[in-house]
Amino acid sequence: MNKSWTIEAAIIVALMGAGTAANAAYTITQGASGTTYGTTLDFDEVGGPIGSGIANNAWAGIGLADMAAGDGNNFVGDNAAIFSAPWIGSGLSFYGNFGVFMQFDSDLTNFSGQFWDPSGAPSPFGGGMSVFVFDEGVQVASLSVTPSWGGVGDEWIDISSSGGMVFDEIRVLGFGNDPSTYMDNASWNGVPTPSSMALLGLGGFAATRRRR
Repeated sequence: MNKSWTIEAAIIVALMGAGTAANAAYTITQGASGTTYGTTLDFDEVGGPIGSGIANNAWAGIGLADMAAGDGNNFVGDNAAIFSAPWIGSGLSFYGNFGVFMQFDSDLTNFSGQFWDPSGAPSPFGGGMSVFVFDEGVQVASLSVTPSWGGVGDEWIDISSSGGMVFDEIRVLGFGNDPSTYMDNASWNGVPTPSSMALLGLGGFAATRRRR
């Protein structure tokens, strides 16, 4: 489903599930390094979109059905140079003013990505960056962290599920005075759809017949 997020809608929707109890089958961690999974997106791909106003479905071809900034203005560029933020690293990255919202067209078991946000530490008065994980529109896990900024702090967020559980949507949103979220080097493991599994089965059957 293709969504067009606005600042108000993005924040309200993110907060709606903020009090939902986490499911033990889901783990969200923040660390100094991340795992690289099967499908990758580093925004440096040849022919990839660059600039502002990028369509939400620009990465649908790799299973990321919808990705949007909180204010709806999706931007990919050399953010380290544009915003004088060398700690973001060289190359292109995604900039999401008021958060980054991702919905996948198949279920995931794992996700990893780098995130930066100047929102600072969580406090009763705001601040911090939160990661919300959903499955079929229901929040299943969340984690509030002090985001990496200015070369300080851990920048990698890793999400995993176990026991046959899956997820299909991730919302990352800072709650500081200027919640500007940057993302790079995302990767994930998707669960094949039933139709894909059927095709794989037919392929294996055909190969067996040829060997005979």
